[in-house]
Amino acid sequence: MATALTFLELCRDCGKSQVYVRNLLTNLGLPAPARDSRYSSAYARFIRIIIALRTFSVPQGEISDLFTKEQIVLRLLKVDAFCASSTWYLDQCGNNGHKERRLMLTGYDVGFTIDGKVIQPNLDFGDRNQELFSGKEMGEDVRRALDSYLQLLAKIMARVDQERQVLDRAIQWAKETLG
Repeated sequence: MATALTFLELCRDCGKSQVYVRNLLTNLGLPAPARDSRYSSAYARFIRIIIALRTFSVPQGEISDLFTKEQIVLRLLKVDAFCASSTWYLDQCGNNGHKERRLMLTGYDVGFTIDGKVIQPNLDFGDRNQELFSGKEMGEDVRRALDSYLQLLAKIMARVDQERQVLDRAIQWAKETLG
């Protein structure tokens, strides 16, 4: 697959109409595609995952909530300091690293097992406005954010497992019916 896709190429790659993909982007709060927008392979991978979850009947609200939780984890780990892009949460992401260390939607490898107890936060190289209180004093906690993320992820994956049987039967029916 090309490293930079137009919106039309992205839709074709995902097997969905422009309207469908644009609605996904809107529902997830992602920037609307400009005429000359190009989408990275990481972005296309992200959209394919969202489409797969919708195919498994995962509600859009749960997907949006999981995506928000991933962004919170990434912010708490200071990943947003690495890039000034409006899609920073995807720009540094991929399908690299160990599955146990990656967030599901973005594919970001956090560098530690996400369900473990040891967390190695990133150094913060970005410019930030000084807050009156530190993040920890205001209740920000990576472990708490990850626990919330993992609870929702488990619920979603249980749904995918349940729906997989239904989809397998539907695919078998389609093969028998369509030849």
